[in-house]
Amino acid sequence: MYKVLIVEDEAPSARKLKMLLGKIVEDFEVINILESIEECLEFFESGEQVDLIFMDIHLSDGNSFEVFDQMEVDTPIIFTTAFDQYAIKAFKQNSIDYLLKPINVSDLEKSVEKFKKIYASDNSSNESINYELLGKMVAQQVSQEYKERFMVSYRDELRSIRVEDIAYIFAESKAVFIQVNDGKVYDINYTMDQVEKNLNPKKFFRINRKYIVQIDAIESVSWYSKTKLRVFTTPEIPTELFVPADKITKFKDWLNQ
Repeated sequence: MYKVLIVEDEAPSARKLKMLLGKIVEDFEVINILESIEECLEFFESGEQVDLIFMDIHLSDGNSFEVFDQMEVDTPIIFTTAFDQYAIKAFKQNSIDYLLKPINVSDLEKSVEKFKKIYASDNSSNESINYELLGKMVAQQVSQEYKERFMVSYRDELRSIRVEDIAYIFAESKAVFIQVNDGKVYDINYTMDQVEKNLNPKKFFRINRKYIVQIDAIESVSWYSKTKLRVFTTPEIPTELFVPADKITKFKDWLNQ
């Protein structure tokens, strides 16, 4: 029985992958599903061993290649990605298999067969895979994956709003809005999770369920209590905005990048 780890921050995608593996492979056991770089580092530091990892490139707290910057991982990895503009070139040059989302059964079967043929049959390792090079190739093209503009409706017009002009994004009454630096507010046909995925994490931070803030819109930050930071923005957010305790360290690192 092969132990399998799934690293995927979108719960529906993780459930689907686990379900597909259960249908097509009898000797795979998914032992855990992780959602972030932080969880990956904790898992690998624990010393727990797996035989194969399915890893999404784009996680909620950054690019999954950041894991390899901090520790050596010898386990075979099949990467998953929703972006194909660089994946084919980068991954084929490094002899690494990858799956383009949404994952279909045929592609998954081929990846599993490749794993068994290359790794499982002769106990070979990942030593020939240059994760550092692959990470650099992805980083060189990473800007391509993030949106540069949002198309919005305004009265009888369609307007194109540049991402750099957005101060923050917020959810209200089951709708999502962008607040522009000039004070205007527009609704967009996205969920907060979709917006977060489409924005550069170096520029935008998901403070809580309802707010994503652009770094240049932050006017000041102050301690509200021992476990909360309060954020002030321009334009001003009409409600008090707090960074919860579990995000303070990550938020401070983001501000200090």
